[in-house]
Amino acid sequence: MTRPGPPINQLLPDGKVIVVCGRADDAAAWQDLLGPARCLALALDDAPPETRRRTLPGASSHLAWQHHAIGGLDGSGWLAGPADTFDPDNTATLVLPDPLDPPHAGVRKRIGVRQPSWRLFEDKTVIDTLWDVAGFPRAPSVISDGTADLATLGAIVDQGTGVVCSCQPIGAGPSAGGDGIWWWRDGPPPATIPTAKPGAWRVRLMPLLEGVPVRLHGLTLATRVIPFPPMELVTLPRPGQGTFLCAGALPTLWDTADLVAQTERIGAGLRERLGYRGGFSVDGILTTSGFLPTDLNARLTSAMEAAPSARRVLLHAVNLLARDGIEPDTSVVKQLVADTFAAGATCTIFGAATRADERATRKASVRWDGDRLVSDPSGADGALVVTPSPRGWLLTATLATARMPGGGRVGPVAPEVFRISDEVLGTDFGDLAPPFDTQPTSCLPRIRAA
Repeated sequence: MTRPGPPINQLLPDGKVIVVCGRADDAAAWQDLLGPARCLALALDDAPPETRRRTLPGASSHLAWQHHAIGGLDGSGWLAGPADTFDPDNTATLVLPDPLDPPHAGVRKRIGVRQPSWRLFEDKTVIDTLWDVAGFPRAPSVISDGTADLATLGAIVDQGTGVVCSCQPIGAGPSAGGDGIWWWRDGPPPATIPTAKPGAWRVRLMPLLEGVPVRLHGLTLATRVIPFPPMELVTLPRPGQGTFLCAGALPTLWDTADLVAQTERIGAGLRERLGYRGGFSVDGILTTSGFLPTDLNARLTSAMEAAPSARRVLLHAVNLLARDGIEPDTSVVKQLVADTFAAGATCTIFGAATRADERATRKASVRWDGDRLVSDPSGADGALVVTPSPRGWLLTATLATARMPGGGRVGPVAPEVFRISDEVLGTDFGDLAPPFDTQPTSCLPRIRAA
């Protein structure tokens, strides 16, 4: 029997630690973990209003702003004041939990910095090379300059169900939240797809895959891969725009033994091909032919957003330590993973709206009337809350899993959540459709029983 090693917090470097993270509750959890005398934790969500740059809507722009703020730690930004007061000699270790991976973060030493090769394969126009080298089946694709005739290229990959096009500015930072992805089924590509001079954009086109959006994710260590539970991705098409709303990842799948085995194979392949360590996720579509990957995230993702901050922070710590070759006892990590991703009586999805009616209520209780949501002050099927956030107005919808229409999967009924939000809370999510999933019973593992 393996003897447990030191607690996770004792594996972090000695001395002072400065943590910069997104959420205020995570910052408080970091200070609880390490102690306020040793740790200064700063939340980017607490940035003074005058320090916020105007950015385009979307998760990628928000992440770029966060990276800009961290780049000011060397004395030129609002983070520098509290950091220098806490650590005037610049001897503290800097901790930047995922997804933060800025190109510049001042002069302090960092723990868990990602290798450039790992970051490279997050590019949607590069990742297919890794799938091929590692021997993982994937959908056919075409990579081209952004000025190419997308209609002609789309016709090459279209298998009768439509086309998905990913646009990546060459040399730009990471994309997030489904930004830069368009789709079309019939007719020409959406006019909103960016076109630019040669050398500015690169595009990947692949067939629109009908099936269930799924995330396979886990933690690659030196000698083993610890898989996380495969999750249903709530990815909703916007028919009027040809884009997607990404609303979260949920542990609503069951009978996932094959997907867990595939997660382990992917993690082992990343270690073999890239010398990879730490958290990873692979998004893809579970089709009638099996799981086909589309994207790699070489980091921990927001799939654990609904878990308590104390658990998220510990998993972030494990991830950063693993990247530096420091590994806690695996039995402790496995238990932490089980606790973090445990399915509960409720599930939570999120969405960022650009506006909310100032005259409308900020909270609503709802119940299901068949497959339609209705507002009901005594409703026991779910609760919707809208709060201001750096990305606009954040909708948090908490739904009773056992009362979900259709047996418990969220994607097919999620458009109702955003429709009732627009109706009652005054948000502007607009028309949303269920995922492109025409045969859920034939390609999806059974839904987790209530």
